[in-house]
Amino acid sequence: MASDSFYTDHWKEIEEERFARYEQMFAWRESQQALLQPAAIGKGQAVLDVGSGPGFFALALADMVGDAGRIHGVDINTRFVGDANKRAIDRDNVTFHHVTDHRLPFPDGDFDRVICKNVLEYVPDLEATLLEVHRVLQPGGRLHVIDSDWGFVVVEPWGKKTVDRFFEAASAAFKEPCIGRRVPGSMAAAGFSSIEVKLTSFVDREGSGLNVLTNMAGYIKTLATLPDAEVDALLDQARAGIVTGHYLFCLPQFLVTGVR
Repeated sequence: MASDSFYTDHWKEIEEERFARYEQMFAWRESQQALLQPAAIGKGQAVLDVGSGPGFFALALADMVGDAGRIHGVDINTRFVGDANKRAIDRDNVTFHHVTDHRLPFPDGDFDRVICKNVLEYVPDLEATLLEVHRVLQPGGRLHVIDSDWGFVVVEPWGKKTVDRFFEAASAAFKEPCIGRRVPGSMAAAGFSSIEVKLTSFVDREGSGLNVLTNMAGYIKTLATLPDAEVDALLDQARAGIVTGHYLFCLPQFLVTGVR
């Protein structure tokens, strides 16, 4: 994978081990309802899930809109799309589509809501993506973005300097690692109004955040931006921290909603 396009390439080509982690990381949890509250998802709505991955989130959205609504998901990974369509085989109102760039295979004004969960940090052209989302929303429709800001991440017992070094080494995995803070202004530039911003956080002391750190470690090893031995030692230190009670992983999530 070329380092200058790694931020999208690593989603097009996913090794089996990472797929297995994503099955755990992307599973729907009822606690995620709070992330969607500003989107005001309701019965009968047409909703687009951009970057739908293995489909768990979109299937939860289908339950929210009911039989009178419809859900479409788009993703750049062919296996994600195939697996998601298999999961939705008994759902007449849920369909997943493979896309190769920011262009969406839908007519103007086709959706009441568009959800972008942890995807805008990876897109090659943020402006083009937001303009395309704006196009497929009907007037009065809402875009709801849920995304990270890796400039605020906390990992203990590493400490801030080590965390900064680790995520800087993995930074080629993101087009914009600090996307959370950029989204409101970028949405305004794309023509969205009534933009609202909320901030929540994922906090882990049990070890589920290690899936994120393990993925980052894999990117670092692929990019050869830190010695493998140093990366392995950091992961071991985090695992040991779970046993001793010193482990803490915290990642903020920006919830940004705008109206077309």
